[in-house]
Amino acid sequence: MALLLSPAGNPACLVAAVQNGADEIYLGLNDFNARAGADNFTLENLGEWIRYAHVRGVKIHITLNTLLKDGELPRAVEMAKEADILGADAFIIQDVGLARKLAGVVKAKLHASTQMTVMNLQGLKAAAELGFSRAVLARELSLKEMAELAGAGIMETEVFCHGALCMSYSGQCMLSYFTTGRSGNRGTCSQPCRLKYSYTGEKNDEQHLLSPADLCTLPYLGELVATGVNSLKIEGRLKSPEYVAAVTKAYRDVLDGNETNVPEAVKRLTVIFSRGGFCSGHQRFKLRMSDITRDYPGKTGLPCGEIKGRITTFRKNGVDLFTATVKASEPLSAGDGISFKADPTCGGTVNVIEAGGARIKTLLPGETGRFTVSGLVPSSSLRDPVICKTVDAEYRKVLQKTFAEGSNQKRIPVTASLHGTPDGIVLDYSDGMNTASSQAPCAEGSPATSEKLAEIISATGGTPFNVTNVTVAENCGFITFSDLKKLRRETIDKLAKMRERRIEL
Repeated sequence: MALLLSPAGNPACLVAAVQNGADEIYLGLNDFNARAGADNFTLENLGEWIRYAHVRGVKIHITLNTLLKDGELPRAVEMAKEADILGADAFIIQDVGLARKLAGVVKAKLHASTQMTVMNLQGLKAAAELGFSRAVLARELSLKEMAELAGAGIMETEVFCHGALCMSYSGQCMLSYFTTGRSGNRGTCSQPCRLKYSYTGEKNDEQHLLSPADLCTLPYLGELVATGVNSLKIEGRLKSPEYVAAVTKAYRDVLDGNETNVPEAVKRLTVIFSRGGFCSGHQRFKLRMSDITRDYPGKTGLPCGEIKGRITTFRKNGVDLFTATVKASEPLSAGDGISFKADPTCGGTVNVIEAGGARIKTLLPGETGRFTVSGLVPSSSLRDPVICKTVDAEYRKVLQKTFAEGSNQKRIPVTASLHGTPDGIVLDYSDGMNTASSQAPCAEGSPATSEKLAEIISATGGTPFNVTNVTVAENCGFITFSDLKKLRRETIDKLAKMRERRIEL
């Protein structure tokens, strides 16, 4: 089964990725990463978050994926060495000079960034000679070509499975640098692909001709996994923690067979973020003209209904509002965000929905009601009555709970045993690779039932661990409940400490 690699532009995104099922996470530090606009991490807080991920069985990959000048190499090498000491599992690198400097020096593995444009067997072999153990394959490859490279057994392979696409070869765009002096290869792309251009040079003929829809492989994820690639990468280090949570969970559920209604899962992701729907990039066939979001390059959401009749606009307490009759094609609730298909920059938050003379919480597909929205309507005539859902308020609350403080949705299964020795009572917790033990002296008294002892030993809520099986030896001796709880906390802390080490598998 392929691993799931999620993005983290800040600590909240990292928690969202971990708690929603990522196997691996990639993140950047303050310098030398291709998303300089993200909040990113520092060497001061990196160790804390590596430990958080490792305890929960998740690897951390550091992006050092920009091109470097001679004067920058020493600092990049030192940064990598410090991150390596903190336990980083891998470095994602574009610059072959940096790879040469780090190969054999750091314990973390080296992954060839997609900007290295590894597209063939010779590319894989060259990357292996440079010390790389994984290559993020170029985005221009088809599923068949991915399978050929993955099946060669030269090194691990990784491919993008979801998120924004670049019009250039795997992100190696020079248009941004030529037009603004900001280079994507240096982490500061100005995204000129999202601007308007014209075939004719006429202003009224301008469209977003270079802006592709986002990649989504959920509908054919089985085919992608069947190529044999080792890791599936979600794009999005500039996205919100809600986005990271939603996309990670969607792919985790489909990979694990927990989601059977893939079209509904795709709809949820369309609401979270999509540019006029999704596409398959170059994986199933070459990018098509229909995959270019000519009308609007940003978030458009999921079509959810049509305006019927006239829209009334007004202001109340300094806030712009409008009201209209709408027929829903998807569930639409108070608190949801909507936009107009004719002009996605307009829309707002649904405040009130009324139907049959009464307020209702949700308008179901096929139902007609009247809603009041705090927001704006297009200034031009409404040529398209379709509205799109851009925020699902209830789903957003569900996602936010997964990365709220203290969230422990992702828990590691462990077994436990309690037994006696000549020196006292011993409690063990094991994750299958690490076993932590603590001991307490026997006390005077009658032992409790094994069921009661097992209940206390299993009470690990609020920790990253879930006890799946407890063995209590006969005549293990007497221990007070308070001492057993103390022993439980001490042993769990020991196991967590053991798991903080770099993940070798």
